[in-house]
Amino acid sequence: RTGETGACSTPNRFVPIFPGGCPYVTTVGATYQIPETTVRFSGGGFSDYFPRPWYQHRAVPRYLKTLGSAYERLFNKNGRAYPDVAAQGYRYFIVYQAKVICVSGTSASTPTFAAIIALLNDALLSKGRRPLGFLNPWIYSLKPGVLNDITTGSNPGCGTIGFNATRGWDPATGFGTPDLLRLLKALKL
Repeated sequence: RTGETGACSTPNRFVPIFPGGCPYVTTVGATYQIPETTVRFSGGGFSDYFPRPWYQHRAVPRYLKTLGSAYERLFNKNGRAYPDVAAQGYRYFIVYQAKVICVSGTSASTPTFAAIIALLNDALLSKGRRPLGFLNPWIYSLKPGVLNDITTGSNPGCGTIGFNATRGWDPATGFGTPDLLRLLKALKL
């Protein structure tokens, strides 16, 4: 769990992850249950190395305003914030070395989100349009309601309840989880 909100450095400070805190990747958090809520291991936070990128200049300050002074010494409020989105990440059954095992983590939610993007790109290409490419500016331009906004749960760590999920973007589940039909509609497909 190094780098998730659960990890602390000395003095107590949330430890941002790499490459999740890099502005050039799309970082995926994790949810579970239906209705969806933040799973406790969904990493999220703010980079100590990368400044907030231009595409986050509206969404992240809104969250910081709701957070107020909570945790102000535990993270870099001017850093690249993550995750950008989330997907189900709990109790996936996979085949490993010819055995069915159960796994959980953002290593499950990330390929799930990537599969949705692959379907969107396939739909775009079938209409003679270009694939999405770098996702983050597009994700941050989506209207509210295109993604499933997760508003419950948090990612505890460092002796705190962690960052909470709330309306809009948050450092527990980003803008939320994908809905293929609404994303197709947003792309006018």
